[in-house]
Amino acid sequence: MQEEFRKLRRRERSQIFYDILNSIIEQESESHPKITRVQNDVRLPSDRLRAHLREMNALELVKYGKTLASTEKGRAFVVEFGKVVEVLRQFGL
Repeated sequence: MQEEFRKLRRRERSQIFYDILNSIIEQESESHPKITRVQNDVRLPSDRLRAHLREMNALELVKYGKTLASTEKGRAFVVEFGKVVEVLRQFGL
């Protein structure tokens, strides 16, 4: 269902942040997150991904510098935004 949503509409900034954080959190459970893998997971060009990561770092959703990691605030964003996505899905949006 989420793939269909992505094909039909351009992603909003919040959806991109959600996708980036999901990729980072998934990688953290296995090892250290890698920018290339995040880029592939969220299907963004490198320059746009890095711009989003810089913005997310300023908002304290991720730690982006020598390493890449989610923050407590970023993980809370994923939980709350996931609830919004589920409500939208229930209404067919």
